[in-house]
Amino acid sequence: MTARVAPRASCGAAALAFLALAGAGAHAGSLVVRDGENNGWTVNEDPQADASDFILRHLVQGAQVDERFGRGGQTAFTLGGPNDAPASVRVDAQRRIWMVGALVAGNQPQPIVARFQADGNPDVKWGVQGKLQLMPGGASVKPNDLLPLADGSVLVAGETAGVATPHAVVFHVAANGALDRAFGSGGLWQRPGDADASSAATSLAASSDGLVAVAVAVRGAKPGAELWQLTDAAPTVLQRQPLDDTNDGEDLRAEWAGDHWSLSNGGGPTGVVPVALLSNRAAAAASAPSAADPGGGGFSPFVADAASAPASAPQDDGLPWMWIGAGGVLLFAALIANMRRRRAG
Repeated sequence: MTARVAPRASCGAAALAFLALAGAGAHAGSLVVRDGENNGWTVNEDPQADASDFILRHLVQGAQVDERFGRGGQTAFTLGGPNDAPASVRVDAQRRIWMVGALVAGNQPQPIVARFQADGNPDVKWGVQGKLQLMPGGASVKPNDLLPLADGSVLVAGETAGVATPHAVVFHVAANGALDRAFGSGGLWQRPGDADASSAATSLAASSDGLVAVAVAVRGAKPGAELWQLTDAAPTVLQRQPLDDTNDGEDLRAEWAGDHWSLSNGGGPTGVVPVALLSNRAAAAASAPSAADPGGGGFSPFVADAASAPASAPQDDGLPWMWIGAGGVLLFAALIANMRRRRAG
């Protein structure tokens, strides 16, 4: 386990305002990703711009800036308004970069999921200019982590906001940017249990065989750490362990340790997300063509969350196909008869 990456001291007033609004809350996401060859992706505040501007970089062999990435080795971006410090950054198997943060509107955080292409440019096939904003199930959610899946969809973990007792939640956004309303209850899974005990979904992880799990920190009279497996069926508990009273679980992280799941306290870089699916058919996803990931998520400011458009019905152009088929048979028969008459003549 690598050493914990401390929160950036230079987050600025914008990030501090968001933290003050959201509360101390659980947060195990990382703004650093590394692959097995010591290449990395980092997000930092842009020292040349306002506090709401950030820089995404790709580093080769640990420290060398990739000049082909973005513009001259970096991509400047904002997630939305002045309060949006990214909570977590992930890189999928296609080397696309995903990140999640929140735009504060009406004193409540609304999750924003951004996606960048492998070359560092915003992925315009995702949301609006590479960003998707939504309120899953109409709920205000403070996001803590995200996990891209092999089919182009993404899971977001966090906690409810604007309520007296926050609860751990996870929602699933399909590859077309629509909230998956079949996931959880109306599109939002909330940890079941004691309504008086606060909880937070702190991190997401995938195993080498394509299973997905989420770490949940439970606070209250009996603080604890939980690991839930997420599938297209009902989530199930894999592990439970107590936490001492001095540990609020804010750095609780789910990890796949070679051949088993583990819960740990501490931050540090995350790795490239392995091929994973909610349906646990990771092998099928690995062999699927890239066309299975359409992207193209959209956001309308006039609705709480995007809805999947119904499949278009086959167009009836009014041609009498049965007549054409019958006429073709008759015409063919007439041609044969005409040829026979000519030969007989």
